[in-house]
Amino acid sequence: MSDEFKDVSHLYKVTPSAKTVIDGEDLVETKQKSKAYAWCDVLQSVTGLILGLFLFCHMAFTSSILLGKDTFWSLVSFTGGYFIDGVDHLWMHVVFVGFIFILVIIHAILALRKFPSNYKAFRIMRGHYKLLRHTDTTMWWVQFITGVILTALVFPHLLPMLMNPGAIGPYGSGLEVYHSWLWVIFLFLIVTELHGMIGLYRLCMKWCGPSNATRSFLRKLLYVVIVLMIAMGSCTIMGFYNAGEEASKLDPETHYVPGWLQTPQTQPYPSWWPDRLKK
Repeated sequence: MSDEFKDVSHLYKVTPSAKTVIDGEDLVETKQKSKAYAWCDVLQSVTGLILGLFLFCHMAFTSSILLGKDTFWSLVSFTGGYFIDGVDHLWMHVVFVGFIFILVIIHAILALRKFPSNYKAFRIMRGHYKLLRHTDTTMWWVQFITGVILTALVFPHLLPMLMNPGAIGPYGSGLEVYHSWLWVIFLFLIVTELHGMIGLYRLCMKWCGPSNATRSFLRKLLYVVIVLMIAMGSCTIMGFYNAGEEASKLDPETHYVPGWLQTPQTQPYPSWWPDRLKK
């Protein structure tokens, strides 16, 4: 067999691009690309998956205010270890919120790799979107815009909980909503749910490679979940607003106390309340 038909695939470190072939560059000297970008992409997907799933847990946690202030107080106290020794350990709240805070920072930094670095790159990206007019491309564009907005809104949401974890509760959280601009809170809710739910959908497209039928089903499911999450979040915001309105009429230092802990004892303890903590 002549030399021109011998297997020379071992000489190629990467698949040559069209420019490489046209320019006649020496392919043997082509350097192998670093795996760092791929690992960053995996890490971005992992942090995005954790944060996306956390949104469901967060919604279940905060929407408990709709079942009553006692229910929300119980969940907050549980995360603070109150049922262990009757003391709300604030450091437990700080550790959990700090973990989410770190995940958000890591995810945001990794996502910046895919942001346009200048106006020219932005115009190219926008032109690509207008040319394709594909649903998934539109979702990427929505996720890009919501990601920019979230960068400005998420840290003011997390920092107060890190700096003052003792304020987490029916009255403290309610006052924060009551004294804030409601339109900003609703904007934060909408962009968070859009960014998170679209992110979970795109993770399925990227790593699972579903069929067209499955893709269509997941897209419809995405729309339903987004509407439900925004609707539930809106009701939750109004629940906290009402709690904050009630707290605004009390002493600023007043902390919410559930009915079964009030003195004198006028309401029965819940069935799950430890006997050693009953007064």
